[in-house]
Amino acid sequence: MKLFLFENRVFNLANILFAGSVAATFAPADFHVDAPWAYLAVLVFFELSFINAARLKKKKFLNLVDVYSIIFAFFLFWDLSSKVFELLHYTLFPPPENVFYIFTQDYPVMIEGFFNSMYLVFVSLGMGMGLGIILGLFIGWYPRLREALSPVVTVIASVPSLVYAPYIVAIAPTFKIASVTVIFMGIFFPTIMNMMANVKNVDQKLIDSAKSLNLNDFSMLVKVLLPECAIPIIGSLRIRIATAFMILIMAETIGANSGLGYYVRRWSSWADYPKVFAGIILIAVVVTGINALIGVFEKKALKWVRQPE
Repeated sequence: MKLFLFENRVFNLANILFAGSVAATFAPADFHVDAPWAYLAVLVFFELSFINAARLKKKKFLNLVDVYSIIFAFFLFWDLSSKVFELLHYTLFPPPENVFYIFTQDYPVMIEGFFNSMYLVFVSLGMGMGLGIILGLFIGWYPRLREALSPVVTVIASVPSLVYAPYIVAIAPTFKIASVTVIFMGIFFPTIMNMMANVKNVDQKLIDSAKSLNLNDFSMLVKVLLPECAIPIIGSLRIRIATAFMILIMAETIGANSGLGYYVRRWSSWADYPKVFAGIILIAVVVTGINALIGVFEKKALKWVRQPE
């Protein structure tokens, strides 16, 4: 029976929990429940994703059943806990129907906040990583300069940039400048520190071989050291973007009037928890989507690196 629930293509645990989640949307509640169609669309999306993945990855069917069983079990538990068992008051723990209904009502505000947040993140990330890579490459190549600046950079990088956020927000002429500054600090100093370490750890045999070709310093930096450091640079993108989002969300809760973090803070202060939950879900979806795009970029950019099977 246990194997049947996992290996059967139709009557498996994931599909059974999907059916239970759909049925739970029609369970009666002692409070107002919004139209469930947005939530049902989410459930159907995951079910179609499961069917498509099972068709393409037949050898990993059991793993897919496990993953999607957890997803549908989470939704089922959430719905029943709010409407049937009432573990918390519905104003504090709204059902998924009410949460996903928000997306059909507030999507213009969410879209505007999304683009505002993306602008701040990618401008700050580009500046922080770009300048950090260039200066880290240059400083790391000259031992005397590296030994002189490394302790200073290490100390500054050890202090979270969020510590400076309230002060920077207070003195900056606009919130956008303050946000870019705070995110830049959180990205730049770890990047320059890691870049200096990457240059220092380049194989000395490679450097000696390059020197035998009489390369000047600029050619050494651009044609030898930078390509050699490309793998750790690209590998750090996920961490840098996650850091940028964390800093941005915290900064937006301080003094913004738009953005993903502002949306959550605004409705949290009004105790409108369906909108708070919706904002959190939106942030999770955005970060997950960006990480997926980075994964695709890594596979394309690092084709020569053998990927684990």
